[in-house]
Amino acid sequence: MRASQAVLLRRIRRLTVLLAVAGVAYLVMRFDIVGLPEDRCCPLTRFEPGDRLIVDGSPTTLSPADAVLVRTADGSLHLTRISAVRSKDGAIWCETDAPDCPGLSSEDVGWIDPRAVDGRVLMSWEF
Repeated sequence: MRASQAVLLRRIRRLTVLLAVAGVAYLVMRFDIVGLPEDRCCPLTRFEPGDRLIVDGSPTTLSPADAVLVRTADGSLHLTRISAVRSKDGAIWCETDAPDCPGLSSEDVGWIDPRAVDGRVLMSWEF
């Protein structure tokens, strides 16, 4: 009976380790840490140059006031804030709120396809 208990415990430990590794792999694949350049201004006043952002790379919903990273056709990445979401196709209207720092604005480019969103900012901190 003791041998069967030891085998069962060993299997439970292996399963626990496997689940923990799978959980960590999921977190690494879904979330990313992005650093804002220290030598440039930030287009959103809630963030400072040099901040580190935790970004959800697969956001399920986008809402007004969300800070997002948008990848433009030329491949560059822009930090901006959603001010409206169009209900028929999910396109977003973005703007910046730092008057001294230019950024991607829908006033210049129009509605932005939601597939251009590279991620939604969940949290920031100074590193």
